[in-house]
Amino acid sequence: MTEKKDWELEEELARGRLSTGLLKRSGRFLAPYRRQIVVGLLMEVGWCFSYMAGPHLVRIAVDEYLVPGAFGGLALICALYAANTVARAFWVGREIRMLVGAGQRILGDLRRAVFEHLQTLSMSYFDRTQQGRIIARVDRDIDALEHPLIWGPVSAVSTVFLLTLSIGSMLYFDRRLTAVVVLCLPSLVLSSEVFRRIGLRAYREARSTLSRVTAQYAESINGMKVIQACVQEPRSLREGDGKIAAVRRAAEWTIRVWSAYIPVISLHYGISGAALLFFGGRGVLAGQLTLGELVAFLMMLEFVFEPIEEMGQLYNEVLGASAAAERVFQVLDTKPQIVDHARARALTSVQGWIGFDNVRFRYRGDLPWVLHGLSFTLEPGTTTAIVGHTGAGKSSLAGLLCRFYDAQEGVVSVDGRDIREIEMESLRRSVAMIPQDGYLFSGTVLENLRFGRPDASDEEIVAAARELGAEEILRALPDAFATEVGERGSRLSHGQRQAVCYVRALLADPRILIFDEATSSLDALTEKTLQRAFGRLSGGRTTVVIAHRLSTIRDAGRILVVDAGRIVESGTHAELLAGGGHYARLYSDYALVGALPD
Repeated sequence: MTEKKDWELEEELARGRLSTGLLKRSGRFLAPYRRQIVVGLLMEVGWCFSYMAGPHLVRIAVDEYLVPGAFGGLALICALYAANTVARAFWVGREIRMLVGAGQRILGDLRRAVFEHLQTLSMSYFDRTQQGRIIARVDRDIDALEHPLIWGPVSAVSTVFLLTLSIGSMLYFDRRLTAVVVLCLPSLVLSSEVFRRIGLRAYREARSTLSRVTAQYAESINGMKVIQACVQEPRSLREGDGKIAAVRRAAEWTIRVWSAYIPVISLHYGISGAALLFFGGRGVLAGQLTLGELVAFLMMLEFVFEPIEEMGQLYNEVLGASAAAERVFQVLDTKPQIVDHARARALTSVQGWIGFDNVRFRYRGDLPWVLHGLSFTLEPGTTTAIVGHTGAGKSSLAGLLCRFYDAQEGVVSVDGRDIREIEMESLRRSVAMIPQDGYLFSGTVLENLRFGRPDASDEEIVAAARELGAEEILRALPDAFATEVGERGSRLSHGQRQAVCYVRALLADPRILIFDEATSSLDALTEKTLQRAFGRLSGGRTTVVIAHRLSTIRDAGRILVVDAGRIVESGTHAELLAGGGHYARLYSDYALVGALPD
C-alpha cells in the first residue's frame, strides 16, 4: 500500500470529523494520578457548596435584618460571609497547586510516550515527515492538552453542581421565576453547538498552519549556512512572511468565532436578568416573593450563566485540544514498519558474513526502484568499497544492512540468517554505522563517546582513542574530552567529529562496520591520522565502505561498482582498472581531484 505523505495526513485531519474518543484516549494518561484528580473534584464540590452559601447569607441579611431594620445580628452574617469567602480562596489555591502539579506530570508522561514511540518508528516515517512538524506535535500540541485534560473534568463537575444547586434553590424560592431562566437555556445550548462546529474547523486549520510554520522555521535554521552563502535571506524571509500571514489568518478566524460566542452568552444573560428583575419585582410588590429572595435569585442567575460561560471558555480550549489531540495521536497511531518478527532470534558468536540475494528495494510503492536484483557475498574480516555515481544506490544498500528499511524482494543476510529473523537490537549491536556527516549530539566529547558503550569508564575511553591514534586530535580540543561539541557537533571541525565517531564505533565493538566516507577535504596531517585510525578500526571486522577517497578505494580488498541500482563490476582496484570498464572510466574522471562523487 502506498504510504501517505505528512501533508496528505494533515489535510485529512483538517477535513475529517472530530473523533469523540480523542480526549478519552488522552484521559488514560490521567489514570496514575486519579487520587489527585478525585481529591480535586471533591474540593470543587466543596467549593460549589461554599459558593452557593453566599446568596443564602445575603437573603438572610436582607430579609431578617435590613428590611426589618434589626441590625443586631447583621455583623454576624457579614462575618460569616467574609469567612466563607476567605476560606474558599485558600481552598481554591490549594486545589490549583495540586491539579497544576498533576497536570505537568501528565503532560510529561504523554510527551515521553510520544518520544518513546517516535524512536520505534521506521526511517521511512522521518523521510516523509518534516522535522518541524514532529517537533510541533511533541511540544506545542501536547501543551494544548493541559488545561482541558485537567480542568475539563473539574469545570464539568463544578458546572453540574453549581447549576443543580442554583436551579434547586430557585425552584425552592419561586418556580415561575425559575421557568423564566430555564426557558433561555435551550437557545444557549443550540448556539453553543453551532459555534462548536465552526470553531472546530477553525482550530484544526490553525493547528495545521502552525505546524507548517514550525517546519519552515526548522528547515531554514538547519539550512542557514546555505541561505546566507547564497544570499537568499530575502527569499527565505518572503517564504516566512507567507507562512506567518497564513497563521495570522487562521488565528483571526478562531478569534472571530470566539468573539462571536461570548456576546451570545452575554445576550442570554442580559435577557434573563431583565426578565427576572421585571417578574421578580412584580412578585415582591405583590407579596409573593421577599426582597431577599429576589436578590438571591439575581445572584444565582450569575451562578447559572457564569459556569456556562466558563464552559464556553473551556470549550474554546477543548476545540484547540481536540485538534491537537488528533495530531498527537496521529503520531502514536503510526505503526512501525520495521519490527521484530515473531520468529526473530538474537545473533550469537557473530562471524561477519554478509549476503545480498536478488535484493530489490524502493523507498515507497509510488517511487521507482532504487536497487534491482543485487546479489553478492562478503566474507568475514574483509573490507569492501562500494563506489558509483550519485543516486546509484550505495546509501540504500547500507540502510538495508542496518535494517532501517526492508527490501521488498530478496534476502539480506548476516551469517547466513535473513536479518528479518534477527532481533533488531542484536543486529544493530553487531553492526555499527559511521555516517558521512559525523553526527554528534549536544554535550561533551566524553558523553558522545559513551553512545558507543554507556558503561565505559573514562580510562577505557581514553585507551580506545589512544588505540586508534585519535587521542592527540581529541586532546587538542579546548577542554579535551570535556569539550562541549555544540548542536550536531557544530563546535568541532569535520576531522574532529570523524575522530569521535571512530572511537565511538570502537567502543561499541561491532563485528560489521559500515562507513559512509566523507567527501570533504581535510588537512594532510588529520587525513593521515584518520586513515590510520580507520585501518585499526576495520582490522578483523567485516567493513563496508561507501567510498569516495581514491586512497580508501585502492586499499580495499574488493570493490563493488554500483550503477543505477545494479552491481556492474566487482574486483580489486588493479583488476578493475585492467578491465577498462565502468570503474576505470570513473577512476579516470575523478583521479585528478582525488575523490569519487558522493
